[in-house]
Amino acid sequence: MKMMKRYLILLLTIFAMTQKASAQQIPTEDLLKLQLPPLDTLFEGARKSSMVEFYKYRMEGQELALKTERKRWLEYFSLSGTYSYGVMGMNSYTDIGSNYPIVYQNSGGDQIWYNAGASVRIPLDNIFDRRNRIKTQQLKIKETLKERDLWYDQQKIQIIEFYYKAQELLKSMEYLVELCSFADANYELVQKDYLIGAATMQALNTAKTTQVQSLLQLENLKAQLTVYISKLEILSYSKIIK
Repeated sequence: MKMMKRYLILLLTIFAMTQKASAQQIPTEDLLKLQLPPLDTLFEGARKSSMVEFYKYRMEGQELALKTERKRWLEYFSLSGTYSYGVMGMNSYTDIGSNYPIVYQNSGGDQIWYNAGASVRIPLDNIFDRRNRIKTQQLKIKETLKERDLWYDQQKIQIIEFYYKAQELLKSMEYLVELCSFADANYELVQKDYLIGAATMQALNTAKTTQVQSLLQLENLKAQLTVYISKLEILSYSKIIK
């Protein structure tokens, strides 16, 4: 008898802890009313992911690199020029004899210097390989596009997997909710019978065990469902649980 009472107390403790934990989760009523968006909506939402922005930036960088590659022929030519302007001055002293003073002379004038030129340097290896370099850069762009499409296909596969798993859990939850309601009602009935001596401690223990087990199953299912819906929200960049 003492063992049965201890077991009953343990079940009551577990039940209380489960009730406390369930209060921190999404209410069962809200989950029962939940309607998953259409798959097409989730697919479209996945296009707003940060990975799409990443591929967009990579594409922009590769397209700029392609433009640069196509203009590299300009490096074969170079222009040079110099220009300067100034005043040229010259000082001189003339000695015309011991009887005459030294004559100081200064002369100068404006002068302009300029130089212009051009040169051509043609590296044959770059000329013959130019087409291959451009094609290589174009292939990088196509590779990025294909990589983005492959990533998007993987996203859709995961969305489909989590979507139908969430739907399955939603249907199972309706059954478990009914099972919990029945277990609660049965436990209350057995408890009343036990108080008036119409039911044994074993019957009360069995009813309580069934009640706790059904509630644990429901809370476990709710936790799984919340995980799948959260994954769907992340993958589809959409808000499902309001």
